[in-house]
Amino acid sequence: MKLLKKAAWLLAASGITFAVIVVSIIVYQYTAMQPRLPSEDDCTLKQMVQTADRSAEVRHYFCARGEKTQWQGHELWLVQPDTEDWQRMLTTRSANCLKLHLQDQTLHLIHDGERMEMNLAEPVFLYRNQQGQSVTLAVDIEKQPREGC
Repeated sequence: MKLLKKAAWLLAASGITFAVIVVSIIVYQYTAMQPRLPSEDDCTLKQMVQTADRSAEVRHYFCARGEKTQWQGHELWLVQPDTEDWQRMLTTRSANCLKLHLQDQTLHLIHDGERMEMNLAEPVFLYRNQQGQSVTLAVDIEKQPREGC
């Protein structure tokens, strides 16, 4: 009987732990992983680069989000204009200067901030070109002194 009671407690504790983990993942996904899209109220478009076939754009925004602008920084978004699909690529508070250059399916990001404060969602992003094929876009981050940036 004691063994059965211990097994029931262990099973209940495992179930509660699993439920807490699942709820935490869901909350994280809807708050941090998928932030609101940039709006004119919160963000200013600083730069936009397009792929050669114009099937995707990388947009650089400077945003001030939250009540009393609790967070200010740069956001990079990969946008497919035809379908209006948006993917958050990067956020950072540190860089004063951030420049984008797109060449051969690689986005070159030049900055003067701290690399450890660059929150890159993925090193490679997927999008569909105008023919519907999956295409990759790699991200290359390079730090340069303020003069070069």
